[in-house]
Amino acid sequence: MRIIKRFSKTSFGQKLIGFLFYLITKISFLSIRWKYFNEDQKYNIFNVDNQYIFCCWHNRLFLGPHLLPRNRIINALQSSHSDGMITSIAFKYLGMNVILGSSMNGGMQAFRKMIKCIQNGESIAITPDGPKGPKETVKEGIIKLAQITGTPIVPLVWTTKKFKLINSWDHFVIPFPFSKGVYTFGKPIYVDKKINKKKFEISRLEVENEIKRLTKLINNESN
Repeated sequence: MRIIKRFSKTSFGQKLIGFLFYLITKISFLSIRWKYFNEDQKYNIFNVDNQYIFCCWHNRLFLGPHLLPRNRIINALQSSHSDGMITSIAFKYLGMNVILGSSMNGGMQAFRKMIKCIQNGESIAITPDGPKGPKETVKEGIIKLAQITGTPIVPLVWTTKKFKLINSWDHFVIPFPFSKGVYTFGKPIYVDKKINKKKFEISRLEVENEIKRLTKLINNESN
């Protein structure tokens, strides 16, 4: 176990494990029979090249990136920790750009990079409760980014009929191949530029509650 942990911290190890992670998630994604939650209310997420701040819970990272639209440049925020570096390799195989940083290391620099990407007409992908939680609690960073840039937040949720929960802080979800899957995007959520602390918290809770609401809906649909 120590050898594997040491190996995952090397550049070669991260590249190899990252590629294998991409391969496994890709095969799993392709094997699942996907259904969009409500085709009649499917928004122009895939048809219009608008800028968005996409978000999904950290425990849905296994397949979340595979469900993002490919008709735009998407920059994924990832931790510079070894686990984050491995995930970053997988993201790059998916054609996504990666911005490294977290609240613990390089957060401000990463935040400025995200603003610049949005100014260049690109989109962002964030796990709003990552990289260490608390589980399913939206942090302030994504709200500040939406507030400063005027870019709407779009929640992404997915589930499969059969899956396994890993014993981690976020109960990471590993879907079973060849299962049935349901996914959906939420309506774009805008954050006003000029708001006080109370309204800022209201916006934060709006995003958090919307992801939870959508998760409950698709969980009921998949059962």
